[in-house]
Amino acid sequence: MATVELRQAESADECSNLSSLAVRRRPKRLGPFVYRDAAHAELPHVVSFSGGRSSAALTFMAAEEGLLDPGRGDVVLFANTSAEHPGTYEFAAECKRRLEAEFGLPFFWLEFTTVEDAWRGEYWRKLSYRLVKPVRIEDDPEGFRSSGELFEDLVSLQGMLPNVHSRTCTAKLKLYPSHLLLGEWLGGTDGPAHAGHYWSVSDDGSGGGVLLAPSALRTAMHGHAEPHHVNQ
Repeated sequence: MATVELRQAESADECSNLSSLAVRRRPKRLGPFVYRDAAHAELPHVVSFSGGRSSAALTFMAAEEGLLDPGRGDVVLFANTSAEHPGTYEFAAECKRRLEAEFGLPFFWLEFTTVEDAWRGEYWRKLSYRLVKPVRIEDDPEGFRSSGELFEDLVSLQGMLPNVHSRTCTAKLKLYPSHLLLGEWLGGTDGPAHAGHYWSVSDDGSGGGVLLAPSALRTAMHGHAEPHHVNQ
């Protein structure tokens, strides 16, 4: 009797283990997005890509399920801090390549930067951004920085170190530059082309001169019209 009960218990445990394994192996899905207002479904969707595996999994799942649509103006942003692990840059570059090639999603790398501005003879520096290529600046002048230079620029701009009372790194290295880019991307403006924030149109080695603003990138990538070049 005890032997029968033991075998029944073992059989139940085996079924339970198989059931748990089936659940773990079941493909996970995000399912449809839930919007506060149905009209929001028609607005451009923005993915802030951190460079980590969870961020990548979320982005690829959304793309594979058709939740991201480049025709709607959806875009993926990676804000470089210049202090990421080398493997993070390699991973983010591969994600950019695949998302653009397989799903047609624009994937921008951007960096915090400062520019000089003037009014009535007075000059000052202000926060801005630059689009960068997924290669190191040591290999391409339009590439990304990876030796902490952005933190030095930030401290130089604000005249103080980030601290527990003023946590400016996330705000000024990621949020503000992303907001500026999105304002131009979604607003269809040429942006501050005089500052030279946009990498060249071609990679044929001919060098600078012709730059492409976010509004022109959007038009060119969607194929609605010929690219509009902004001369520096």
